[in-house]
Amino acid sequence: MKLQTTNVSEKFNDMLISVLAHDLRQPFASLIAIADMVKQSRRSFTDAELQQVFEAVHYTASISIELLNGLLLWYKANKDGIDYKAQPFLLAEMITEANGLYLHEQVNRSVTLHNFIPDNQVIWGPKEMLQFINRNILSNATKHSPAGGVIEVTCSTSNGWLTVAFRDHGKGMTSEQIRSLFAVHETDTSFTSHLKGAGIAMSICKDMINSMNGRVWAKSIYGKGTVFYYSIPQDILLLHEN
Repeated sequence: MKLQTTNVSEKFNDMLISVLAHDLRQPFASLIAIADMVKQSRRSFTDAELQQVFEAVHYTASISIELLNGLLLWYKANKDGIDYKAQPFLLAEMITEANGLYLHEQVNRSVTLHNFIPDNQVIWGPKEMLQFINRNILSNATKHSPAGGVIEVTCSTSNGWLTVAFRDHGKGMTSEQIRSLFAVHETDTSFTSHLKGAGIAMSICKDMINSMNGRVWAKSIYGKGTVFYYSIPQDILLLHEN
């Protein structure tokens, strides 16, 4: 099966530069700040404090690597196309694995993930793309959840389609933000820098889901939270439609 692709365009290049400038610059700045803190400290760190430092470095570096891997995969898909065989994976395990990158932040803010996916639920597709999508949605849910908040992941099946839903209980988004979330441009000044960064990542997710003949969308009640959904075909005929 060959993923549907689009030509590398000016829009693609602009988005790629935006991600590099915004989403990758911040993790490196965080690593430098951690290194400076350790270097300039005038006292010895306890074992517990060193463990926290190492966890913070590991978390920041892991986020950066995952984003970079997703960008490289997306670039290759847009430039050359990708041939892949649809493979089955256990969705509950994939959600748990994807969420591993955000456990550090979730523990620090007492945010809890409730993974309600049945243990035997299978999802078909390319693992790298599916996990890039899962991680980005979980990242947004984690950042927008209040301290002590809950993130709920559920799924449903209908007529050969699998729909996955991620619910947070944060402040939510306006209708305008929802409409524009999957097509944010660097010149858009209506969003905060975080929402622009999130929108760029979600634009990449949208391209990836489109290439799997699926779709992604979000619903939100301002002040009460947001639900992100993606739906992809699990019927082999639909998967190989293109």
